[in-house]
Amino acid sequence: MNTRSITSEITIGGQPSESDLDALQTQGFRTIVNLRTENENGYFAEEEHEVEHRGFNYAEIPISPELIDDMAMQRLASAIDSDSAPPIYVHCAGGGRAGVFTLLYLAVKNGWKLEEALETGDKLGIAPKDDSPYRAFFEDYIKRHSAGER
Repeated sequence: MNTRSITSEITIGGQPSESDLDALQTQGFRTIVNLRTENENGYFAEEEHEVEHRGFNYAEIPISPELIDDMAMQRLASAIDSDSAPPIYVHCAGGGRAGVFTLLYLAVKNGWKLEEALETGDKLGIAPKDDSPYRAFFEDYIKRHSAGER
């Protein structure tokens, strides 16, 4: 599952199995956010059912280079900011997207400048690489939405 705590309330990682969901439940997680798209290899079609069956809150916000837009980021922020959400497990297939978009959420929430977001992301190992299909959106979104850039 390749998990990594980003804040005290947000952990990122890869696709959880049913046994991983049981472990997340035991660890006290309350919300699962799935960033995967249906056409990805290994997509867990029964995830919503399995997650809700265990009593988690669930949000599916498909993110791919073709699907990322401001609305997806707003949905992610809403899922994370919900009073009943924390602690939250945000996942994609392997954790890369989950890291990039959790970092983007934190950058805007905390009013970071782009440079600060990238430095923080580098320290955490979750910054979008220069060749990432999400890098241009990441930079543009911070410049348009972060108070640090205004």
